[in-house]
Amino acid sequence: MALTVEQLYEVMAQLPDPVFILSEEGDYIEYIGGIEQSAYQDGNPLVGKRLQDMLPPDKAAWIMAKIALTLATDQVQVVEYELAAAEVKDIDAKAGPQGMQRFEGKIAPLPSRYDGKRAVSWITRNITHQYALQQRLQQLSETDPLTGLHNRRYFFDHFPRLILEQARSGLIMLDIDHFKQINDRFGHQQGDAVLQGFCACVAARLRSQDLFVRSGGEEFLILLPGLHGAGLCLVAERIRRAVAEMVVEALPTGLHISVSLGTTEVLPGEAVDAVLARADEWLYRAKRAGRNRSAHCPPL
Repeated sequence: MALTVEQLYEVMAQLPDPVFILSEEGDYIEYIGGIEQSAYQDGNPLVGKRLQDMLPPDKAAWIMAKIALTLATDQVQVVEYELAAAEVKDIDAKAGPQGMQRFEGKIAPLPSRYDGKRAVSWITRNITHQYALQQRLQQLSETDPLTGLHNRRYFFDHFPRLILEQARSGLIMLDIDHFKQINDRFGHQQGDAVLQGFCACVAARLRSQDLFVRSGGEEFLILLPGLHGAGLCLVAERIRRAVAEMVVEALPTGLHISVSLGTTEVLPGEAVDAVLARADEWLYRAKRAGRNRSAHCPPL
């Protein structure tokens, strides 16, 4: 049985997600659906107005560019964007979700013209909760839960970007000396506290752009974009001294920890595995020389 026009419009009007019909000039031609009040404000007051008058200039320009692309390519475009109801004029911002929301938009070209103008349908879906969960899961997958540092996976993912625009960078591989003995003698709870104190001590000696990660156990990596040569050696030695002098509250009074470090320079575009292998070699040179010291690969 075919639906009547009235029945079809009734179905469209009851859609949980809203559909905007927008002209190539930015006119709000029609608003359909969007009855899920927990996810959307009522967009009907926008009909008959221009989005350039209703939205902040940067967001209006972005939407207009997406409409133009959809019409130029005659292809459906899928986008994600953020918008708060308070940014939109003439709607009741208090009636729906508050604060910045994240949306997925699907933009499709329409075959008909409206008052002689080409138009698109813009189907919007509120994905704020899904996006927050996705971001949280990503953060958990990239973060060491004990120390709060990023992990080895994060390091591998971000290494190419961080060194891309630098003529040379520096890498330090460091290992807490005899850490297993701390766990064996004082227990893992105390060992965890030592790790946390160590990380705080090291992080305090780094720049905001440096990447400090726990690569596993008591082993850590520090990527220092743009830092090399004497500057790299100076940072490594500063860290070594600070760790040797730090008061370790988790251990009995008078007991200290030390760290061994291996450094190497990093060239633009260099493979991460080659850099890590070189740093690892110089870390073990520091250990074989007696620990509690830095060993530096000569400039490349």
